[in-house]
Amino acid sequence: MSYLECYKYEETPPLSPSQRVLIIDMPDLVMRKILEEVDLVSIMILRKVCRAFRNYIDDTKPDSKLNGLAIYVRSDSIRVSYEYFLSKPLRSKMVTIRYKNKRIGFDIFCEDMQRVLGNQKTPFSQFLIFNPEYESNIKEAPSLNFFQKSLEHVCCRRTPKNTETYPSQYENSIAMHTKVFDCILETLKSRKHPLQVSSLYISVNGQDRLETLMEHVESRELTYLTINDPRNENHATVKCELNLDVLKNFGNLKGLKVHYSLITSSLETLSHILIIEGTFKKITATDIIAKIETHLKSTPYFRDHLIKYDEFPDESRLFELFGTPFDQSSGRAKWEFNFPKSQRKLVVTLTPAWVEFNISY
Repeated sequence: MSYLECYKYEETPPLSPSQRVLIIDMPDLVMRKILEEVDLVSIMILRKVCRAFRNYIDDTKPDSKLNGLAIYVRSDSIRVSYEYFLSKPLRSKMVTIRYKNKRIGFDIFCEDMQRVLGNQKTPFSQFLIFNPEYESNIKEAPSLNFFQKSLEHVCCRRTPKNTETYPSQYENSIAMHTKVFDCILETLKSRKHPLQVSSLYISVNGQDRLETLMEHVESRELTYLTINDPRNENHATVKCELNLDVLKNFGNLKGLKVHYSLITSSLETLSHILIIEGTFKKITATDIIAKIETHLKSTPYFRDHLIKYDEFPDESRLFELFGTPFDQSSGRAKWEFNFPKSQRKLVVTLTPAWVEFNISY
């Protein structure tokens, strides 16, 4: 008898249908371990295998393993870039999906957000919600649902080479942006725990929406925040007022940028934030003192920046407190402050429109 014949002779006979073990019938602990080891796209492919898989995954809510999420809202579509970690080692991959601005497209987008953003458990790097008004819209065939991927990832569409562009419909994009933002808020409200994200870049129209969003973001995790108001992007001279007192509890926030809005909070209230770029409705000498103290305590993280203002009613106090500026030319006044145990100096420059903070050696 040949080796091949011997091998065939001793080969285990196939199991009968009644003896086969289906993967869905595996113990719960085993199934959870499998879902822990696979990436986001693999989970969503499994979710499309059968109803039992879908129900199990929806009940288990495995971690989405996102590293970044970027949402671009236009008048005709929503474009979402998902950056997710692959299986070990933790490399990442990005896919971009376009949802057409029709009812079914928006509904699918909201379902996807509930599955992905709603199930995110671990901290991730970036979350962005844009209203790219100045970008041209691209006419393209509707993409499939992100969670209807085949094994070939047929719905991970790339932008086609031959595209037709047409002007943005500004008002429609604002209305669409509001719908998208409200969908995100509903998703965050449904989570058991605040979202853990390091960098947040948001286009938000309205004080209430901003406060609601920040209530569902982990205050200890956020380090950088950028805010703009899409209603004002087309009118640079028009600024809505924005109160940022909600950021008082974000103690690890190192950078804040605010575009197209007038900050009504006091600079002193936000002085724990090292780098602030934006326009304040009013600042005071007390605000500047608090900001200088923050900088002198945080030498390693310093970066040159300026703070604009509309009103500075007691700017003369700076001359009383700091003395004669070492440079007083071209309508500017400059003072120097020594960093502790360092040869570097903090230079504070006062102009009629802004206060600038720089490092000198």
